[in-house]
Amino acid sequence: MVRKVRGKKRAKLIARCGLIFFILVWISFFCPSLKAAILVYYRYHIVQKGENLWNISKRYGVSVNEIKKKNNLRSDRIYPRQKLIIPIKVKGIYHPVKRYETLWRICKTYGVSMEKVISLNRLQDPNHIMPGQRLFIPGASKVKKIDIPKEIIAAGKKDATSTPPEEDKIQPSPTFGETVKGKGFLIWPLEGKAVSYRRRDFGIDILAPEGTSVVAPAKGKVYYSGLLRNYGWTIIIEHQELGLYTCYMYNSVNLVKKGDLVEKGQPIARIGKSGTAEEAMLHFEVRRAKDGKPMDPLEYLPSDFK
Repeated sequence: MVRKVRGKKRAKLIARCGLIFFILVWISFFCPSLKAAILVYYRYHIVQKGENLWNISKRYGVSVNEIKKKNNLRSDRIYPRQKLIIPIKVKGIYHPVKRYETLWRICKTYGVSMEKVISLNRLQDPNHIMPGQRLFIPGASKVKKIDIPKEIIAAGKKDATSTPPEEDKIQPSPTFGETVKGKGFLIWPLEGKAVSYRRRDFGIDILAPEGTSVVAPAKGKVYYSGLLRNYGWTIIIEHQELGLYTCYMYNSVNLVKKGDLVEKGQPIARIGKSGTAEEAMLHFEVRRAKDGKPMDPLEYLPSDFK
């Protein structure tokens, strides 16, 4: 009788252990966002005189064998000016995007730069991330909860049939002034005579010869300068006194970097055909700082088009 009782207890214990094991396996395979992950991307390295596979592997934090395997090298011998493909491994987690979350709030919560998250996730438009989308967050060890202001959630509940209100896409600094209105607050962002311009849903496209200088339409601080998928070389400038952001896409080259202070009329880029642009142009946007809403640039530019 005692043996039967012990046998039943043992069977229950085994069953519980099996259930726990099954749950852990299920989480591991079907909930990857709950565990640490490794993202691998590749970059090129041009071999310099005096370098060898060992010091190159130490520089990038990968093994010699990984470099040899990726480049089909049969020996450790390499040559100056040889181009090597380097597999870069980044540790982090996948964050599942929820309703009302924005890229800015997610990056702020995890303490990572937006530029790095945009690059690693190859985001086409960092202003549009969707619920259910998974974002790789470098350096994070666990998924964190993103705090959403109560007024934003409350505003979304007022009309459940409509699209939830969009929180600040380009998040402003707390010292931004009220958004100005009226012509003449900005100058045209080109030096010389542009060919023409055409309106878009978001901003305007200004056509001009490739290489034409793009200038800051007002003084401000460079909020973003980098390469965005589809948009090519992009610059975003924050104008605190005006309560605005201005955006510049399809550049051939950016002349300023994040954090730079720019003056009105200062060259910041050159017109090009980067991204998906089929002809040389500048895509120019003006956005309201308090909520990231796109504004009509013609409402802020002088009436006389250069």
